[in-house]
Amino acid sequence: MEQHSRLSNGQLKALIITANVGVGILSLPSTVADIMNNAGWIAIILGGLATLPFVYIMNKLAEMYRGRIFYEYGKEVVGNTLFKIFNVVYLTYFLVLLAFVVRIFGEVIEAYLLQNTPIEVIMFTMLLATSYIGRSDIESLSRMAFLILPIIALITIFFVILSLPTLDFTNVLPAFRFNIKDVPKGVVTVFFSYMGFEIILVALAYTKDSRSALKYSIRGILYTTIIYLVTFFITLSQFGIYELKKQIWPSISIMREIELPGFFIENLDGLVMAAWVLIVFATMGPLMYGGGVVLSSILNTKKHNFFVIPLIPIVMIISLIPENLSQVYSNMESIVRYLAIFAIIIAPTTLFIVSLLKRRKRV
Repeated sequence: MEQHSRLSNGQLKALIITANVGVGILSLPSTVADIMNNAGWIAIILGGLATLPFVYIMNKLAEMYRGRIFYEYGKEVVGNTLFKIFNVVYLTYFLVLLAFVVRIFGEVIEAYLLQNTPIEVIMFTMLLATSYIGRSDIESLSRMAFLILPIIALITIFFVILSLPTLDFTNVLPAFRFNIKDVPKGVVTVFFSYMGFEIILVALAYTKDSRSALKYSIRGILYTTIIYLVTFFITLSQFGIYELKKQIWPSISIMREIELPGFFIENLDGLVMAAWVLIVFATMGPLMYGGGVVLSSILNTKKHNFFVIPLIPIVMIISLIPENLSQVYSNMESIVRYLAIFAIIIAPTTLFIVSLLKRRKRV
């Protein structure tokens, strides 16, 4: 464990937000609109609330085993052999999620910025750049997140202000018409858009003020929910429900609808894309770091940094398995979701219950 690394609660909150908001925000508006129509905002709120019990569990585990990360005390809770299986699943989760994120990143950059550059070059370059921060300690990750968070806030404000003249808010109506049977599917879909907050399984061990960590963790989820809601309402108002459903990445497409007379920047979407690259960098960094930490736990080594670079070719191979974007969203995303069920729900909950039972026996 990095004994000298310490995180402020503000950095913890920033780390959660930047780990959440990455490629998911691009397709979330159209995905949730396809399920719940104009009432997709309800699924976004409920999906955010659905993450809170697991945020609470992760925080309680950190309190029980203060100063130790999940991958250290897990061996003590369920036994070394069983937890190695847990770690293998976690490693697979980080690798596949990282492959999914970098493949979407490559597809977007190729489509909007670098049409003549092979997608393999784009992805490899991003992975190589991300490996630098992934080899660092958790404090460096949190500082990076803290610096990038204002960029996310500015983009959100920029996004809203520039969109206002072209928006038709009547497209939001009817805001409460939905089929109750579609709510569970919508909530589940949104829940997985919050993937990334499990970084707190490591980060909570390094917080300076652990008593306020839960409050700031919840704030991180809350701010992510607000960003998702703003994005959904803006894209819905701009495109209308039927057009929104047809969009692959409505969050980017809307920038092409904005015209600023006399403005010296011709390609506004390119400017936004440049800032989005930093956001994805902040999303991939914790995934790289997590993969290295898990591999270090499996092999019982003190440092994780020399495991990060070897992850790059593995991630590249996984990311290139889908033949097209449709397979990325259908096949690879489905695999990520199944792994996330274990990584975010099953494993932390299991360790929490077992820890409680052991403590009761001691009493």
